[in-house]
Amino acid sequence: MATTSQKNQGLKPAVGNRHLHIMLLTIILSFCSTFAAAEAIQRSGAQLEAEKLLGTMNMSRTMDQLVTNMIGLQIQQNPDMAPYRSVLLDFFGKHMNFESLQDDLIRIYVEAYSEEELKEINTFYASNVGQKTIRLMPELIAKRSQVGQQRVQDNIWELEQMIQEESERILETQHEHEQK
Repeated sequence: MATTSQKNQGLKPAVGNRHLHIMLLTIILSFCSTFAAAEAIQRSGAQLEAEKLLGTMNMSRTMDQLVTNMIGLQIQQNPDMAPYRSVLLDFFGKHMNFESLQDDLIRIYVEAYSEEELKEINTFYASNVGQKTIRLMPELIAKRSQVGQQRVQDNIWELEQMIQEESERILETQHEHEQK
């Protein structure tokens, strides 16, 4: 319901509220960007080194390649998923992209390495061998995953047998307890 002052001004409540919402949103966003800038300035040396490392590793491209390779491998293992390739790429592109994970990745590296260690890692990855490692990493990880999955598939009969034996043991134990 419009207030008297709104009626006198000829404003509809929704219009006045929309202007207020826009103004509040602008203020909130300006505060958020100010805090984000202050947080970036206050990063520790280790955080800055971790951020540098992620840049040196071209983590954005690397993560995109890893996601694409892993989806390809999953579709190879389960061809019924092939029609959903674009859905999978969209979903993982949204939730597993570098930008959405960057702060978490920095935290992980800072928790695992000291500032000095991160500097040494940065030096390595800046070298020719380090750059080659970065370039080959997604492919090597995909191949490693493929070898692991193939090993499991080749020996799945053993897992099935172990599960069957454990199921029989569990049923036997349950039967014994029921008879007591």
